[in-house]
Amino acid sequence: MAKEFLSRSNIHFKERNIHEDPAAMRELQQRNISGVPTFFIGSDVVIGLDKERVLKLVDHRLVQCESCGQNLRVPTGKGNIQVTCPKCSHKFSVST
Repeated sequence: MAKEFLSRSNIHFKERNIHEDPAAMRELQQRNISGVPTFFIGSDVVIGLDKERVLKLVDHRLVQCESCGQNLRVPTGKGNIQVTCPKCSHKFSVST
């Protein structure tokens, strides 16, 4: 559910599975965290799928260039902004 939420919200993420990645498990243990999913967003930690808090902490979304499909990181909460794709130079508007 967490991956689906992040993907649907166009939030880039790096998945670390504690059952397959011993270093990820050690990191949670060192931080005394026993719940999953756990989100590390900047210096904040969200334990459990608190969608509202995750959206509040994340300062960007990924959008696709309308021309070439390149994923672009755009800030949230800025209203309607003009974006220029660094790959193909296409300019388009995005509402954030």
